[in-house]
Amino acid sequence: MISVFKKSNSPFSKLSKLEKKIVRAWCMYDWANSGFYTSVVSAIMPVYFVALYKEEMGSGAVFFGFQFSASVVWALTGALGTFIVALSSPIFGIIADRAGLKKKLLTIFCAAGSLCTLLLFFSAYTATPWLFSLAFYFLSAIGFAGANVFYNSLLPHIAPENLLDDVSSRGYAYGYFGGGLLLLVHVIFLIFFDYSDIAIRSCIASTGLWAFGWALWTILVVPEPPIKNPDPDKFKISRSISNAVRQLKQTAGEFRQFKTLLIFLLAFIIFNDAIQTALGIAGAFGLDVLRISPETNILTILLVQFVATPGAIFFGYLSKKIGTKKALTSAVLGWGVITILAVGFAPLNLSEHSQYDYQLEYDSKSSSYQLSTKPTLSDTNKNEIEWANINLVFLSKDSLTVNETSTFIENFSSENCRFSASISSGSLDGLTSICDNHPSKLNDNFIDLWPRFLRSILWMPLGFNQDMQFLMLGIGVGIVMGGSQALGRSMFAYMVPKSRSGEFFGFFSFSWRAVSVIGPLTYALIAGFSTPRTGLVSLAVQIFAGVIILRFVDIEDGRKVALEYDKASYKVK
Repeated sequence: MISVFKKSNSPFSKLSKLEKKIVRAWCMYDWANSGFYTSVVSAIMPVYFVALYKEEMGSGAVFFGFQFSASVVWALTGALGTFIVALSSPIFGIIADRAGLKKKLLTIFCAAGSLCTLLLFFSAYTATPWLFSLAFYFLSAIGFAGANVFYNSLLPHIAPENLLDDVSSRGYAYGYFGGGLLLLVHVIFLIFFDYSDIAIRSCIASTGLWAFGWALWTILVVPEPPIKNPDPDKFKISRSISNAVRQLKQTAGEFRQFKTLLIFLLAFIIFNDAIQTALGIAGAFGLDVLRISPETNILTILLVQFVATPGAIFFGYLSKKIGTKKALTSAVLGWGVITILAVGFAPLNLSEHSQYDYQLEYDSKSSSYQLSTKPTLSDTNKNEIEWANINLVFLSKDSLTVNETSTFIENFSSENCRFSASISSGSLDGLTSICDNHPSKLNDNFIDLWPRFLRSILWMPLGFNQDMQFLMLGIGVGIVMGGSQALGRSMFAYMVPKSRSGEFFGFFSFSWRAVSVIGPLTYALIAGFSTPRTGLVSLAVQIFAGVIILRFVDIEDGRKVALEYDKASYKVK
């Protein structure tokens, strides 16, 4: 396990044994819940759900010309869950502050998320596995997202001000390492059992046990922060909610008092929305645009987790040297550079038989061509689906006659085609065909000049194919991801009144979740009407806009306002 404390003259060394124990226990919740986001949300569940959905629904239902493919249904479900958490977070945050229920609510939401994740194992025994999986994934996501609100609100209570950056960074470091470790175990398990259905469901269910099991460390050790004016109606749910709503209205009128905090929140919302969108679409961009292998996608996720562990610690160290604001700005700028670089990723020009999507090899015994290699087809690209349906008679066979092979190759001239084919040996030896929409064929528009330029001066001379480029992206993301998330959390914690940490972290969650549709919607619209690369450019612009707003944040002024509020209203020393 990663050691949080050093034996030198670091600020950590001045903490008592009890304080160190509490900080370590708080960090362990990141270790606990990250397994859900790494294994379930990012790696296993999306692929598994797509398979279940396509098995029963095919390419999906169509309403008013809009195709509800598996990935679209998945994305919409995630957005709905995010919306529910966004609406409820401020109210529950106020209740937690006034009734002293931060830990209790953390426990309830975490237990609910863990239980629903565990129940996903039983999807195969239901009449509609994809719907059962979607419903319980939806509930589990709400549980873990809600729990994070109360977990984050504990930060200003368990860490001294001079250690907020360190504790937050190490919390994320614990999370990345724990999530990566669990995913590694899951990958090995899946390989050993040949990706069987029961193996996949076992991995998903084990994540629920992992999350709540490790969360008990936090729940049992971290104390509930004391409150000055407890709410006598804390166990009267209806009255507590009505009181929270009234407090919410009052708080809205006080926002002017916390001007610096609001400026930071605006900056965070803008750049974090773009960052989360980039993380969310990275896999789809890699699979559909770059045509990376599924194995590379999983490997990249693992790489991100393990690189992010020292990355988070590094940015915690950097914040001591140059300040939290400058360190956070550096991390976010890094995200902007990575996004621009990702726009320039491009498959290399095809030069060898093994590089083509469809590889046909001549079998002299049967005088036919064996279709040895087939790509994984997208369920979101209509053109790709239509082309595959046209060629279904060929794709369903393992071998083709010479005439069938010739016809099949001719179909690569279709405007709906995004693939390539190569023939080895026989009378058609050396014959190749590349569709006009193949990822290696870049357009002549302004945006595609960038990947064309990078391919000529960088990717081709270095021999970096799209898989290597994607792995390089994973390294870059891992370095900056911890910094942007951990320092954003600690910077906010530094500027909120301790007496209202639950409420303000509720607003923190509400704000960025409520507008979290901006990035995905912007990307979807621009990518839909233009290209996915253009959509990535829009995310980069959004990130740099957030950096510009961040420049106007005066951290010390924000902290001064928070201390004055606590002193005047709640007599907190």
